[in-house]
Amino acid sequence: MADVPDSEGHPLLTDEETGLPNKLHFSTVFDFLFAFGARGIPVTLILLEVEGFPGWRSERDPPEVRRVCRWLGELLSSCVRRSDLAARLGDTRFGLILVDCNLAGGRLVADRLDLLLDPVREATGLRFSLGVAAYQDEMARSGELMGGAESALRSARSLGGDRAGFHR
Repeated sequence: MADVPDSEGHPLLTDEETGLPNKLHFSTVFDFLFAFGARGIPVTLILLEVEGFPGWRSERDPPEVRRVCRWLGELLSSCVRRSDLAARLGDTRFGLILVDCNLAGGRLVADRLDLLLDPVREATGLRFSLGVAAYQDEMARSGELMGGAESALRSARSLGGDRAGFHR
């Protein structure tokens, strides 16, 4: 699942700019993978927000925007295993679902992603905030895991952004 789809990827499930699975694909798979948590298999969600992307995009020519979007897709894809999913959820938001990965593992992935994003930061001036949350036994619905990651992302942004926040 983590591989960036090539030209054979289904257009209804693939984000054209990044080559990653899109929000529809993510939504379809998220509930399914969330259920693994109830079976005792750790599941972690990372949300990534590209800060300042709309303004940056409006000041660049389309080929540069496409190049940076594809670069982000490749970086995110390289951070996940075949059992995981990296997807574009919106213009400025991405999601990574990590299966058989607890919060400590999510921290490692977030740290790795942060390092991989450094060249993008340097080349573009963009900033990236991350929100990381892991499945907890008291979670009954996938929306609770999403809410935890959203809360962690808001926390990171409230501290000035360009960092990771973690839901406990």
